[in-house]
Amino acid sequence: MAKSIKLAFKPELEFQLIGISSHENDYHLSWAINKNIGLNLAKSKNLSIYNRQLKEQQEFSVFSFDNEDNFILFNLISNTSVNGFLFPEMRNIDFFLQIYGESDDKFILNLINKLNKIEIVSTSFIINPNNLKAPEKLLFN
Repeated sequence: MAKSIKLAFKPELEFQLIGISSHENDYHLSWAINKNIGLNLAKSKNLSIYNRQLKEQQEFSVFSFDNEDNFILFNLISNTSVNGFLFPEMRNIDFFLQIYGESDDKFILNLINKLNKIEIVSTSFIINPNNLKAPEKLLFN
């Protein structure tokens, strides 16, 4: 009888993650973030994930801004598609703001404070990406 060995691979998650609840659509939220926070989020290629349970492809909208002056990349990623959630365990979250680069706790807390002041944002908060069931879905850059 052949034995099988299961390898466990835990990817390094070198980004910060903020969960955002907003009942607005993606382009309206990205516009509001750009206007109120001074980012320049623009539509990027959708995040495409194959869902093995549904046996179909899922598409999630992405808006990105690469702040080359400060070496920070922002991705605003939708948690919903026409056929389900990117992270079903986070159904109360509508969007994720992924931040790559040098961003300390003070920067993130200041960003959350600014996000929460936007009228169309119900709430925003820090999410530890290591607590997600499949955080590797966010490794698309």
